[in-house]
Amino acid sequence: MQKINKYLTILSIVMFVISAILTILFLVGGEVPNQAYTTPIYTDQLLYWAYVLLAIGIIAAVIFPAVRLFTRPKEAVKALAALGVLVVFVLIAYAMADGTPLKLQGYTGTDNIPSRLILTDVLIYTMYFLGIVAVGAIVVTEIIRRVR
Repeated sequence: MQKINKYLTILSIVMFVISAILTILFLVGGEVPNQAYTTPIYTDQLLYWAYVLLAIGIIAAVIFPAVRLFTRPKEAVKALAALGVLVVFVLIAYAMADGTPLKLQGYTGTDNIPSRLILTDVLIYTMYFLGIVAVGAIVVTEIIRRVR
């Protein structure tokens, strides 16, 4: 078990360093010349890294509860309940999403369609919900720790 923790710590550090480097490159790496809008050079690399991190998170969110289901059934119920809460957040975000095409002056792309706008809204609202839950969990944990 300690070997796994050691590898996970190293992996976390490597992912953090890559994220920090890509963020710095994105912010100070320059801009693509002759563009109508400000376009950082390293936008693609940062987005691809975000996709990799998202895939790792999704895989971990699905695989770990599945493994716990067989190894520790009582703890698996808690993990599956958390996954159920996430599904509820996504459904609420979907209900709140608006697919009305935007009136963007000078935009001629194909992404201003209801399905893409709803997906974007769902992702943004879900991130808001999860951020609020994370801050709330930190506050509640600190209050409980102080009371004990």
